[in-house]
Amino acid sequence: MILRFAPELEESKYHLARNFARAFGFYFSVMKRLVLVTALLAVFLPTVGFAQGQRTVDFRRERFAGLSRDEQTRLRTAHDTAMRDPALAATRQRYEAARKEFRDKLHDALLKADPSVQPILEKVRRQRQKDR
Repeated sequence: MILRFAPELEESKYHLARNFARAFGFYFSVMKRLVLVTALLAVFLPTVGFAQGQRTVDFRRERFAGLSRDEQTRLRTAHDTAMRDPALAATRQRYEAARKEFRDKLHDALLKADPSVQPILEKVRRQRQKDR
C-alpha cells in the first residue's frame, strides 16, 4: 500500500472524508477510502444499533460478559432462587399491573393530545407484538 504524506489540509468543510485521512498525515486513494469506510461501517454499525432485522447483541450476555463462568453460574442460581420467593412474585405482579396502568393512561393522554396519532400507536403495538 502506497501512502503519501499530505503537506496541507483542505479548508472546506465539505471535504471531511479527505481531511480525516490527511489529518493523520496520510493520503488514501478513493478506492482505499471506500474499502476503509466500508470495513469500519460493517464492524461498528451493527453494534451501535443501526442494523435492521434481528438484534445482533444479546444484552443479557453483554451485561455479564465481565464475569467469570463460575460467577455467572452462581448469580443465575441466586436469581432463580430469589424469583421463586412468593413475596417477590407478588411484588412483580404489582409492578406489572402498575406498568400496564401507566401504559394505558399514557395511551389515553396521547390520543387526547392528538387523536391523529391513533394509526401510529397501532403500528407500534403491532410491531411490538411481532418482535415478541
